[in-house]
Amino acid sequence: MTRIGWGNMKKRGGKSIQTRSNGDQTREKIMAAAEKLFGQQSFDAVSLRDITNEAEVTLALASYHFGTKENLFTEVVARRANVLNSIRRERLAALVDRGGMTVETLLETFIRPLFEQMQSEDDGWQAYLMLLAKLSSNERWLDHLRTNFDETANLYLGQLKLLLPHVPEENLVRGFSFVLILMVQTVSKNRRVDTLSSGKFKGEDLDVTYQLLLKFSLAGLRALETA
Repeated sequence: MTRIGWGNMKKRGGKSIQTRSNGDQTREKIMAAAEKLFGQQSFDAVSLRDITNEAEVTLALASYHFGTKENLFTEVVARRANVLNSIRRERLAALVDRGGMTVETLLETFIRPLFEQMQSEDDGWQAYLMLLAKLSSNERWLDHLRTNFDETANLYLGQLKLLLPHVPEENLVRGFSFVLILMVQTVSKNRRVDTLSSGKFKGEDLDVTYQLLLKFSLAGLRALETA
């Protein structure tokens, strides 16, 4: 019987680790390319071949790692959603621990993370948030939003119910949904403000946009107490 020496075992083990590492790198390249193209265009406008050309990998590798474009899209949406949810949950927990929560501080912990990521130097986050704006404007993707974001969003709704106990639940849910829509449209640098002001004001000015969005959302939720 042929004996496998320890040196060969290490060599084979090292090759296995290297293979897994290469596979992880390939997956990451494909997901980054998909995120970029989905953010720039749309799900229907982008083919799996477009993605593999952007990632500089073969179509067979994309099929091996993800199977279909739909599966790839699902994983792209989930990847950064998990990061975003973790940031929000950590900040919410810290806010609860400190005490003295207000509607304004609650909204800050929910909205600010999106703007921080959009203003980062990570092009992937910018592409992802453009994609998120597309998801939020099309009922076709409600399942993706529900699966990836509703659990954390409902934690915030629970806190809002405590802070605004006199607002009927339906009004509060509708009001919070207004905030969600405004948030993703403004963070994606929607240029409608550019056209309305003939270029005097810019949708890409996220510092100004964030402050106004926070004030607008706060005033809107508080107004529900007298609705």
